[in-house]
Amino acid sequence: MFKKLNNKVSLPTKLKIYFIFVKNTTLLVIQTPYLTKKYIQIPRFLNIIKSENFLNLESNKKQNFNNFFSLWLKKFSKPFKKQLILKGLGFKGNIIDNSILELKLGFSHIIKVMLDFKELKISMNNNILTVEGFESDKVGNFLEKVKKLKPIDNYKGKGFWYKNESRNLKEIKKL
Repeated sequence: MFKKLNNKVSLPTKLKIYFIFVKNTTLLVIQTPYLTKKYIQIPRFLNIIKSENFLNLESNKKQNFNNFFSLWLKKFSKPFKKQLILKGLGFKGNIIDNSILELKLGFSHIIKVMLDFKELKISMNNNILTVEGFESDKVGNFLEKVKKLKPIDNYKGKGFWYKNESRNLKEIKKL
Protein backbone atom coordinates (compact mmCIF):
# COMPACT_ATOMS: atom_id res chain seq x y z
CA MET A 1 0.00 0.00 0.00
CA PHE A 2 2.78 2.48 0.94
CA LYS A 3 5.40 3.15 -1.68
CA LYS A 4 8.95 3.60 -0.64
CA LEU A 5 10.01 6.92 -2.13
CA ASN A 6 13.57 6.91 -0.79
CA ASN A 7 12.83 10.13 1.04
CA LYS A 8 15.35 10.51 3.80
CA VAL A 9 15.31 13.57 5.98
CA SER A 10 18.35 14.10 8.18
CA LEU A 11 17.64 14.96 11.81
CA PRO A 12 19.36 17.81 13.64
CA THR A 13 21.51 16.47 16.47
CA LYS A 14 20.02 18.68 19.20
CA LEU A 15 16.45 17.45 18.75
CA LYS A 16 14.79 14.43 20.32
CA ILE A 17 12.12 12.91 18.13
CA TYR A 18 9.71 10.13 19.05
CA PHE A 19 6.20 8.93 18.25
CA ILE A 20 3.03 8.70 20.34
CA PHE A 21 0.10 6.55 19.26
CA VAL A 22 -3.28 7.88 20.42
CA LYS A 23 -6.40 5.98 19.32
CA ASN A 24 -6.20 5.93 15.49
CA THR A 25 -3.71 8.75 15.07
CA THR A 26 0.04 8.99 15.23
CA LEU A 27 1.72 12.03 16.74
CA LEU A 28 5.30 13.03 15.99
CA VAL A 29 6.83 14.69 19.07
CA ILE A 30 9.80 17.02 18.70
CA GLN A 31 11.60 18.08 21.86
CA THR A 32 13.83 21.17 21.52
CA PRO A 33 16.97 21.85 23.58
CA TYR A 34 14.90 24.20 25.81
CA LEU A 35 12.67 21.19 26.64
CA THR A 36 9.62 22.51 24.83
CA LYS A 37 7.64 19.96 22.85
CA LYS A 38 5.87 20.26 19.51
CA TYR A 39 3.23 17.75 18.50
CA ILE A 40 2.45 17.05 14.85
CA GLN A 41 -0.35 14.78 13.72
CA ILE A 42 0.85 12.50 10.93
CA PRO A 43 -1.67 12.13 8.08
CA ARG A 44 -2.84 8.60 7.29
CA PHE A 45 -1.38 8.67 3.78
CA LEU A 46 2.13 9.27 5.20
CA ASN A 47 4.19 6.71 7.04
CA ILE A 48 7.31 7.86 8.90
CA ILE A 49 9.98 5.48 10.11
CA LYS A 50 12.77 6.72 12.35
CA SER A 51 16.24 5.32 11.89
CA GLU A 52 19.39 6.56 13.64
CA ASN A 53 19.79 10.09 12.24
CA PHE A 54 17.12 9.99 9.54
CA LEU A 55 13.39 9.99 9.06
CA ASN A 56 12.29 7.72 6.21
CA LEU A 57 9.09 8.89 4.54
CA GLU A 58 6.72 6.52 2.77
CA SER A 59 3.52 7.64 1.11
CA ASN A 60 0.67 6.26 -0.96
CA LYS A 61 0.48 9.55 -2.87
CA LYS A 62 2.85 10.90 -5.50
CA GLN A 63 3.77 14.04 -3.59
CA ASN A 64 7.27 14.55 -2.30
CA PHE A 65 7.32 15.50 1.39
CA ASN A 66 11.09 15.48 1.71
CA ASN A 67 11.54 19.24 1.26
CA PHE A 68 8.66 20.07 3.57
CA PHE A 69 10.00 18.01 6.47
CA SER A 70 13.62 19.06 6.01
CA LEU A 71 12.70 22.78 6.02
CA TRP A 72 10.35 22.28 8.92
CA LEU A 73 12.93 20.43 11.06
CA LYS A 74 15.58 23.02 10.21
CA LYS A 75 13.38 25.56 12.01
CA PHE A 76 13.91 23.66 15.27
CA SER A 77 17.64 23.05 14.86
CA LYS A 78 18.74 26.65 15.46
CA PRO A 79 17.03 29.09 17.85
CA PHE A 80 15.71 32.46 16.70
CA LYS A 81 17.66 35.27 18.40
CA LYS A 82 16.89 38.98 18.83
CA GLN A 83 18.57 41.71 20.85
CA LEU A 84 17.34 44.97 22.38
CA ILE A 85 19.79 47.69 23.38
CA LEU A 86 18.86 50.03 26.22
CA LYS A 87 20.22 53.51 25.39
CA GLY A 88 20.25 56.37 27.84
CA LEU A 89 22.29 57.71 30.73
CA GLY A 90 21.39 55.91 33.95
CA PHE A 91 19.18 53.29 32.28
CA LYS A 92 20.01 49.82 33.58
CA GLY A 93 18.65 46.31 33.45
CA ASN A 94 19.25 43.18 35.50
CA ILE A 95 17.87 39.64 35.68
CA ILE A 96 17.20 38.25 39.17
CA ASP A 97 16.99 34.46 39.74
CA ASN A 98 16.15 33.84 36.05
CA SER A 99 12.56 34.84 36.84
CA ILE A 100 12.41 38.65 37.11
CA LEU A 101 13.75 41.33 34.74
CA GLU A 102 14.39 44.56 36.67
CA LEU A 103 14.64 47.74 34.63
CA LYS A 104 15.65 51.21 35.78
CA LEU A 105 14.26 53.47 33.06
CA GLY A 106 14.33 56.95 34.59
CA PHE A 107 11.01 56.65 36.40
CA SER A 108 10.60 57.06 40.16
CA HIS A 109 10.36 53.29 40.58
CA ILE A 110 12.02 50.13 39.27
CA ILE A 111 9.99 48.24 36.67
CA LYS A 112 9.80 44.47 37.13
CA VAL A 113 8.82 42.04 34.36
CA MET A 114 8.12 38.39 35.18
CA LEU A 115 10.03 35.87 33.07
CA ASP A 116 7.76 32.83 33.21
CA PHE A 117 8.60 31.51 29.75
CA LYS A 118 9.89 27.95 29.46
CA GLU A 119 10.49 28.24 25.75
CA LEU A 120 12.58 31.44 25.86
CA LYS A 121 16.15 31.91 27.02
CA ILE A 122 16.65 35.48 28.26
CA SER A 123 19.92 37.15 29.25
CA MET A 124 20.98 40.74 30.03
CA ASN A 125 24.57 41.90 29.57
CA ASN A 126 25.79 45.53 29.49
CA ASN A 127 22.34 46.99 28.69
CA ILE A 128 21.81 44.46 25.89
CA LEU A 129 18.77 42.21 26.35
CA THR A 130 19.13 38.96 24.36
CA VAL A 131 16.16 36.66 23.83
CA GLU A 132 16.42 33.25 22.15
CA GLY A 133 13.64 30.85 21.30
CA PHE A 134 12.45 28.40 18.68
CA GLU A 135 9.25 30.34 17.97
CA SER A 136 9.89 33.71 16.40
CA ASP A 137 6.47 35.10 17.31
CA LYS A 138 7.00 34.51 21.06
CA VAL A 139 10.44 36.13 20.91
CA GLY A 140 9.08 39.14 19.04
CA ASN A 141 6.01 39.52 21.29
CA PHE A 142 8.12 39.50 24.44
CA LEU A 143 10.54 42.09 23.04
CA GLU A 144 7.67 44.35 21.92
CA LYS A 145 6.23 44.12 25.44
CA VAL A 146 9.56 45.24 26.90
CA LYS A 147 10.07 47.91 24.23
CA LYS A 148 6.72 49.53 25.09
CA LEU A 149 7.95 50.17 28.64
CA LYS A 150 10.22 52.98 27.41
CA PRO A 151 9.40 54.32 23.92
CA ILE A 152 12.24 55.87 21.95
CA ASP A 153 12.68 59.60 22.51
CA ASN A 154 12.58 61.19 19.05
CA TYR A 155 14.99 63.98 20.01
CA LYS A 156 17.68 62.30 22.15
CA GLY A 157 17.37 58.65 21.07
CA LYS A 158 16.87 57.27 24.58
CA GLY A 159 14.93 54.05 25.03
CA PHE A 160 14.97 50.50 23.68
CA TRP A 161 16.46 49.95 20.23
CA TYR A 162 16.71 46.72 18.29
CA LYS A 163 20.28 45.82 17.43
CA ASN A 164 21.23 47.41 14.06
CA GLU A 165 18.05 49.54 14.07
CA SER A 166 18.46 53.01 12.62
CA ARG A 167 16.12 55.98 13.00
CA ASN A 168 16.31 59.60 12.01
CA LEU A 169 16.16 61.79 15.09
CA LYS A 170 14.38 65.12 15.04
CA GLU A 171 16.38 68.35 15.18
CA ILE A 172 16.18 70.49 18.27
CA LYS A 173 14.71 73.93 17.62
CA LYS A 174 17.34 76.66 17.76
CA LEU A 175 16.49 80.25 18.62
